Amino acid sequence: MSLLLDVLLEKRSITSDQKDIFLNPDYKRDLHDPFLMRDMEKACVRIFEAIENKEKIIIYADYDCDGIPGAVILNDLFIFLGYKNYEVYIPKRNSEGYGLNLDAIKQFADSGVKLIITIDLGITAVAEVAQAEVDGIDVIITDHHLPRQSVISGGLAFDLPRAYAILNPKTDEYSEKMLCGAGVVFKFAQGFLKRCRSRVRIEPLPISE
Repeated sequence: MSLLLDVLLEKRSITSDQKDIFLNPDYKRDLHDPFLMRDMEKACVRIFEAIENKEKIIIYADYDCDGIPGAVILNDLFIFLGYKNYEVYIPKRNSEGYGLNLDAIKQFADSGVKLIITIDLGITAVAEVAQAEVDGIDVIITDHHLPRQSVISGGLAFDLPRAYAILNPKTDEYSEKMLCGAGVVFKFAQGFLKRCRSRVRIEPLPISE
């Protein structure tokens, strides 16, 4: 092992006993079970149902360097599954701002969308998720930001949207609290493939001539 690599590992507080694990990761050994995250089972089943029923899905991702990679992960999952009835929606920063917005939800409802999956946003979108529910759209929130809090009986409680499912390590007992938004989506994809891969008919990928 080179001296430079030793220095870099030391700067990251990686001990000699941890070097091999860090440099040679193993998914089965090193990753937490995605189903330790609350609502993971519910979220996976909902996507399975959407695929089985050919429902229109919106991947609603933040426009930053966390949301876009998260959208790529979920987009690649759908490509792998051969599912095509979905769109990736990234709100315009200047005209729509951050997060879910009511105008977009109205457009989705008018176009027959049945499921929205948020990426790196949504945990504070109480009103927007409520409107989606009124319009007959289920929302799965994947996010890593802190939700709003309310004072209840002298203590604090999360003020969470009434989403179909919420995947956020900061709102449950999941042990890795520092997952980024794309990391949460990665766990979602991992959980879905673990639970539902054998039940979904996977279309062969096209081969370029």
